Amino acid sequence: MSALHGDGIKVNFAFFHLLWSKGSDSQALRVPDTVVFLSGLPHQWYFTTKNGGPNRDQTMVQRKRKTNITLENIEEVFLDKAASSRGTVGEDVVVAYFIERGETESARIEYFNPRSLHDFLQGDGKTNKSGILQRFINPHGGRYNSQIRATWTPKLCLQERRRTKQDLHDTRFALFERAITFDGPEIHCVSVPLRGTVLAGRIQGICTQISKHITKALQEDTTSTKRNDVNNSFLGVARMVVNFKVDGNGRIWILWCDSVRLESMSRDNTSILSKLEPSSSLRGSVSDPLNMDTLVELPSSTRLSQVPNHNTTLKLDNKMKVESCPSCSRQDFDQHFQAVPYKTVMQHFEATLEMLRSQDESHPSKVWPPEDRFIRAAGGVGFGMLSSQVAQDREIHSTKRLSEESLSIPPVIRQIHPKLRAKGFQMYRSDPSFLFKTCEVCEDCYLAYASLSSSNFLMTRPIEITDATAFEGSITPCNLMPETTKSKRVYKRTPDNDNTRQLLFEKAPEIPHAITHLYPPKEDHCISK
Repeated sequence: MSALHGDGIKVNFAFFHLLWSKGSDSQALRVPDTVVFLSGLPHQWYFTTKNGGPNRDQTMVQRKRKTNITLENIEEVFLDKAASSRGTVGEDVVVAYFIERGETESARIEYFNPRSLHDFLQGDGKTNKSGILQRFINPHGGRYNSQIRATWTPKLCLQERRRTKQDLHDTRFALFERAITFDGPEIHCVSVPLRGTVLAGRIQGICTQISKHITKALQEDTTSTKRNDVNNSFLGVARMVVNFKVDGNGRIWILWCDSVRLESMSRDNTSILSKLEPSSSLRGSVSDPLNMDTLVELPSSTRLSQVPNHNTTLKLDNKMKVESCPSCSRQDFDQHFQAVPYKTVMQHFEATLEMLRSQDESHPSKVWPPEDRFIRAAGGVGFGMLSSQVAQDREIHSTKRLSEESLSIPPVIRQIHPKLRAKGFQMYRSDPSFLFKTCEVCEDCYLAYASLSSSNFLMTRPIEITDATAFEGSITPCNLMPETTKSKRVYKRTPDNDNTRQLLFEKAPEIPHAITHLYPPKEDHCISK
């Protein structure tokens, strides 16, 4: 079972399968309802049930039949068990979370309330996603969500516990702020020591039990398949990083595993051998250290806040919205947008028009929208929506090549106020309340506007020299050169992808003749003897 050897959420597919393996003693091992999704479809469903026994506390990890693994049953069971542990299920309580397998070892976690769980299961949220959907366990005390991460070896067990800063039932904060522990930024959680030896000893004992249980399952698997009989050895757990949680009744639940290392063991005395089988896929990697980094993290599109919301009508959401920048038309998360005053946008637009009007070839009345090289000279901002606006104007006014609004209103302001006309803009442009209104642009555009504003919108007009005429006649000093013999440079527009910008002459310049008419040569006066 080499699939267990590795890092990330992918090892949990084999991890839960081995915990479920029949014929092995699974006493005192508890896992919450865990559904394994492969390519957007539920594949396996593991859960814990009581098996009876003398102490009435013996548990067993079981797996549901394929016929019972339906999306409707998953939603019903998750919500029913959440209601039984809390008495009732509110609209904004955590009932489950989904850990999505990434391309590398890292994984993304997403928390669900009853509404978002329904959308995930019945909607398109799970399309082509692989990972585990796990039922949320109500924490000990019921106020703050907490989690314990244990790094286990046969001779050492390091344990760390974290809990959230925010109350689990404080709806002034969004769902993620009330649930994240190791998977979120450290500023949103608190490290809590494990006082005493009882809880730490129980967790270490469960880790040892997991190791024995998986090792025994692997041993039975190699026995049934008659593998590794040459060296009389099998694979066993040597080191692992496991996450746990303590519920309101003091029971310890196994959540998921972050990293596992396997080594070959002897059947006789279960001692670790120095080498694996030559054909083993783990050969050369058994000595790899455990990955103790946080592999399960929040998605990059998650918005977190430490400020409580006192508006009861506002629905909090941790997902950042994707918006288009009115300046460059690129899409970015709304949390990355910054405010720029209308006055700055208007000054930038007027400075760009002044640069274009300095030469007849780039005058806005002839070339509009401007060429890309002029937009880049203007900071690369402010004209991202201009092409679509010009196309829309031509559809509305088919007889006109350009509308009056296109040449007078900055495209950024026109994108925000599509009904604004040229006459109205001329009235508003001198209104202080209009000038100091702000628009939200992406971070790159904000920095470009700030840089141009600090230089008083100084723009250097780009020049592309593609051809030039040769000098007529002989070359003379510049202060004596007639006007008709001066070099005439011809500027010609070239495609933007043409990087050959150089001064070309029809023929190589000649060395000027000696100037003799200004300074006649001195006569030599020899003294005769």
